[in-house]
Amino acid sequence: MESNCVDTPRPLENEVTIFEDDDTDQWKQEEPVDLRAFLHSPQRRSTQVIFTTESALKQCALNLPAEFQRTLNEDLNGASHTEYSFDANEINLHKSWTVFKLKEVRTASKYFWLQPSVFVEWHIPPQPRTRASQEYSSAIPVQPGSNDAPGIQRVFFVGLPMDEQLAIRKRFPTRDMRYYNPYIWHAVFAHAVAMLYEKYFWSLRNLVRAVEKGRNNKTHAELQATDFPNLHDIARHIFHSTEILEVAEHNIKSVTADHTRWRHDFPEMASRVHGAHLQTGQKLAFAAKEMYSLKIRSKSLTDRLHNEINLAFNLVNQGFGRTAQSDSAMMKTIAVVSLVYLPGTFVSGIFGTNFFDYQSGAADSLEMAKNFWLYWVVTLPLTLATVVVWALWHYRLAFTKRYAKGGDSGVIGKDVDQAGKV
Repeated sequence: MESNCVDTPRPLENEVTIFEDDDTDQWKQEEPVDLRAFLHSPQRRSTQVIFTTESALKQCALNLPAEFQRTLNEDLNGASHTEYSFDANEINLHKSWTVFKLKEVRTASKYFWLQPSVFVEWHIPPQPRTRASQEYSSAIPVQPGSNDAPGIQRVFFVGLPMDEQLAIRKRFPTRDMRYYNPYIWHAVFAHAVAMLYEKYFWSLRNLVRAVEKGRNNKTHAELQATDFPNLHDIARHIFHSTEILEVAEHNIKSVTADHTRWRHDFPEMASRVHGAHLQTGQKLAFAAKEMYSLKIRSKSLTDRLHNEINLAFNLVNQGFGRTAQSDSAMMKTIAVVSLVYLPGTFVSGIFGTNFFDYQSGAADSLEMAKNFWLYWVVTLPLTLATVVVWALWHYRLAFTKRYAKGGDSGVIGKDVDQAGKV
């Protein structure tokens, strides 16, 4: 069921899919099994790849690192980390993970959050030295599949849509690539996630492009009815896109740095698959460049949408301005007409009072009352008082500023505290 809630994750197509290496560099898909029982049973093959969801993984009660669980549960923007376990001075366990955050926007009001992640667990067997000094078995390369077993790998891909799962399955690394190099899984994962980021970015770009293309076809009435909240919702989605892309780029760079440290801190292992390490570094570097490119485009998309919002706002204001000009012209016409008829209204008002008598007895006679002066006594002071009140109200700001300039502080336009300091 789809929802518009910001916290609703995107529904995934499947729960669990498991692949195992049959030790001949061929992958076998397991039949549907109980994931918890499968993970708590002894691992039969050297490499297991598990596609699952967060909810299914949480039900397995695995001893996952607290930092990894925190990143999944607390709705962070993503993270990457590597940690090791040691038996005396020998490294015996490698754990590394990368978590990304994505936002799939279909419309301004319909969108979903995704949180794909990869978790790699590698149980490393003891590594023999070929010389007594710090020169390790790099002097004698060991081929995968020899008696010097590479250990056991278990890889979790969590929260990936089906298309990206298929893309990763097509890019499963060979035994030569993944032996002694757990970061190849991060490189494969980063490539698939970069494609997902690009897909979701173009969904956002299509929303902005629709706004740009529809602007020129709108009438004046449609421009005045522009849905600005809808535009601001799209802008919010683009802000999120830029933010998560910046974090994604940082995550891939962190994995690249961990991969580089692995080569320097554990040269005896890295030297066994030197070419694989070089290719992994190249793949991670390319994924980081893809993220950087998408981040720049996302920032450019923000500017494009802001330009459309400002243009729409200005066009609406121009429409209101034209309406205001029309209203102003009408008011001027009314004022002129009123001015033309004002003298006549004034004269008719005076002669309509009881101060004049047209029926005094004589024909065509006009007599004015002796108390006509009362009209002027009342009218003139009232008119003067009205003008004074209007002037005080209209020029009150000018009077206030003039009073402030004449104050005791000597400072124009600034407040003075009780201590007399500005």
